[in-house]
Amino acid sequence: MLRRVFLVDCFNEVLMKDVFIYFVCIFLLTKFTSGISFSQETNHLRLNDVRVLASHNSYKKNPDPKVLKFLSKVKNKIGEENNPIQLEYGHELLTTQLNDFMIRGFEFDIYYDSKGRKFEKRKINSFIFGMKKKSNADGLKTPGFKVLHIADIDYETNYHTLEVALEELQSWSERNPMHCPIFINIEIKATSPADLSPFLRFLGFKRATKFTASTFNLLDSLVTTIFAPDQLYTPIQMKKNYSSIRERINKEGWPLLSDSRGKVFIILEGDNIDLYDNKGERPLFVYGDQADVNTLFLLRNDPIDNEIQINKLTDEYIVRTRTDAGTLEARANNHERFNAALNSNAQILSTDYYKADPAIGNFVVRIGEEFILRKH
Repeated sequence: MLRRVFLVDCFNEVLMKDVFIYFVCIFLLTKFTSGISFSQETNHLRLNDVRVLASHNSYKKNPDPKVLKFLSKVKNKIGEENNPIQLEYGHELLTTQLNDFMIRGFEFDIYYDSKGRKFEKRKINSFIFGMKKKSNADGLKTPGFKVLHIADIDYETNYHTLEVALEELQSWSERNPMHCPIFINIEIKATSPADLSPFLRFLGFKRATKFTASTFNLLDSLVTTIFAPDQLYTPIQMKKNYSSIRERINKEGWPLLSDSRGKVFIILEGDNIDLYDNKGERPLFVYGDQADVNTLFLLRNDPIDNEIQINKLTDEYIVRTRTDAGTLEARANNHERFNAALNSNAQILSTDYYKADPAIGNFVVRIGEEFILRKH
């Protein structure tokens, strides 16, 4: 209300042809009535004060309707995680997510293909009339880290390789050097439906390739080749000269938000993650547990009834949680989980619905800004 009155007074001055006073008023309005000035941010806000909206399985496209229909007929044989009702969602391109929806957290599921062409044929399509069994995507023909949700089943993706996805994020970050920190979640997939189901192996579905210490070295190399040293915030930078990351946080506190702008944090989770040495000496963080003195990030994917517990963790850790899962909240237009995520104070809020899906309903999750602040 005070802002409006102030503006009206200024406008009246203009009508009186006192242009000078008008511009003085606008200057004062901008200088003294803004929410958080850059100097305040520099002096006070810390990295763990920032709360961002993230997309879950950020690369994913909606499966073909024919695939979903077929899966609904065999869902009892392929497990609940492959239930088509939970697979029917997709995302915009990464740059669109960044620009139009202010997404600042991303997630990629990666499989490793040591020789190339491992994921070129989509086995499930062999059982569906009219579906192409082989992809012509160039990214699937060569060795490397492939981005897809579930091998042979939920394979539609905007980015066939991790390299292409990270290069797009790197390019955007370079063009927007003052962005708030971006958190990239990489989930290692070393098991596939064929690893879990003899029935699917009998049908010819492929086992996943296990990650080894060498595979993680290749992942390190890929990431550090794509991101410049001044873009990638590493455990080594966080640890400084202390014996552990926890000691640094305890003695020096969290980095300032102003010192973290333009930075990208990459955090690993998933299969074989124990092979990634989490002593603060590698370029990627790991979602760990509180017993590990080099754990900075925690996963607490279900915030309902866990708000108080998660809230207590956010002084010492950055916590990722989910505001919805498996399309279930979206289909019911149920914001209970989103509200619990907000109340939990978790810093990374992961959603599939930064925009509504008209095929399902009006459910949407927004925070309205590049970031919001954690409550103290």
